[in-house]
Amino acid sequence: MANLFNIHKIATLRFLSTTVTAITIAMIPNMASACACGCGVFNLGLPGLPSTFYKTKISLQYDYMNQNETQHGSSIVSGNLNPDKQIETNFFNLNIQHMFNHQWGIMAMIPYWNRHFVTDSNGSVGLTDASQGVSPQILTSNATVLSDIRIMGMYTGFSSDMSSGITFGLKLPTGPTNAGNYYQGGPIMDRDTQPGTGTNDLLLGGYKVGNESDWGWFTQILWRHALDSYQGYRPGDSVNLAVGAHYDGIESGTHLIPTLQLNYQWRGHDQGGGDAAYGNMNSGYSNLYITPGVQINLSSKWLLNTSVYLPIYRYANGYQQVAHFMANAGVTYQF
Repeated sequence: MANLFNIHKIATLRFLSTTVTAITIAMIPNMASACACGCGVFNLGLPGLPSTFYKTKISLQYDYMNQNETQHGSSIVSGNLNPDKQIETNFFNLNIQHMFNHQWGIMAMIPYWNRHFVTDSNGSVGLTDASQGVSPQILTSNATVLSDIRIMGMYTGFSSDMSSGITFGLKLPTGPTNAGNYYQGGPIMDRDTQPGTGTNDLLLGGYKVGNESDWGWFTQILWRHALDSYQGYRPGDSVNLAVGAHYDGIESGTHLIPTLQLNYQWRGHDQGGGDAAYGNMNSGYSNLYITPGVQINLSSKWLLNTSVYLPIYRYANGYQQVAHFMANAGVTYQF
């Protein structure tokens, strides 16, 4: 019985080590000019929890988000009240994880963004163009660039099955802060919509997993804190929490493992880099998503995963653009 239990624990942790890429909670560069509420929601995106079976994992994850409706507080309001109209982003994350032994490992995420941004340069936050007696002047910006790389260490030596651990590391300022098209000598994208924040950020987190019969559960938390500012801009702190479960009872016959998560994210106000008139009042939020998904085990080394994030609660400071849903799909190779 002890041997069977250990085998089941290994299978559970093997699952978690790849599918927790779906626990992609927010490190969100919010639009200071009343734009974003989740611009980088998939940027946790590190290769997940450790495995007792494989030392190295390489994962490519694709995420999609189209922020095209306006949130004010806990309500959706007219888009005419927000100068920013759309932020459509394709995220491509290359995740690499290596465990040196059962106690220590290292993870890295290399993100690449394709972003389409639309704004009204004549707009005012909370007011319509008509009420101000002006006509819309629509500007568009596009950028396809590297974003901010994350490097983290992992300690998993609290128990022999590696079922709990802590993570620690940095988000590096590798992404540009002036990407995209320009208008009147400056980038159309505001600082908190740019692929890079320009700051070095501390990352601290932890995880815990468990299982019972054909069911398993997992939880993960991450705190991000900017250690400096760049050109007067400092992103707000964020706290991100994921709690989820998976069912392994049909895996042997179908190669499928269904998952269900709750993803919560909180982001504080940014400092600096905001609109001259409104500052950073339109940054910061709290979001809660329910996230169904599935992992497909093509073999012991090749795995596919997909999930969709559906908002069940959102609160945005000021006026910010949000998405109806967010989607994720990826492939992982482990050896």
